[in-house]
Amino acid sequence: MEEGWDLAIRIGRLKDSSLVARRLAACRTIICASPAYLKQHGIPQTVDDLAQHNCLGYTLPSVIGANRWAFGIDGDIVVPIQGNLRANNGDALLAAAVAGQGLIYQPTFIVGDSLREGSLVPVLSNYPTYEPAIHAVLPSGRQAPAKVRAFVAFLAERFGPEPEWDRDL
Repeated sequence: MEEGWDLAIRIGRLKDSSLVARRLAACRTIICASPAYLKQHGIPQTVDDLAQHNCLGYTLPSVIGANRWAFGIDGDIVVPIQGNLRANNGDALLAAAVAGQGLIYQPTFIVGDSLREGSLVPVLSNYPTYEPAIHAVLPSGRQAPAKVRAFVAFLAERFGPEPEWDRDL
């Protein structure tokens, strides 16, 4: 906001600040892998089984990190992971997982199409994953321009209670 932006879209827990946030949608996350990877390495049955798998780590989030994955709605169950690839880009991890390189823990808006087409399959579905929210964040202390308010309203309506990317999963 110091740089003059009118709006930011943030995923995750928001820190207390002077910014104004509007929740736009849930950000469902899922652990998945390619059928080929699972055929070769087996399907993990418990979170403890993750220690025996190549877990592709995402380096950006603070709760689900490159060396640990969080379970439970609030991310209060943390499981250490290891693997041979770390990236700060979900699409790069998606490509690696589809190619059979390992398990990924990503939002459904990244992996949804691959799950629907079968190039990835969900695993550990009986363990609730951390589900951050997607927020529109605006500076406080001033009225947002009409175009920004309209855009935020559009996003909230478009995403709705069940975002399009979660349908049919």
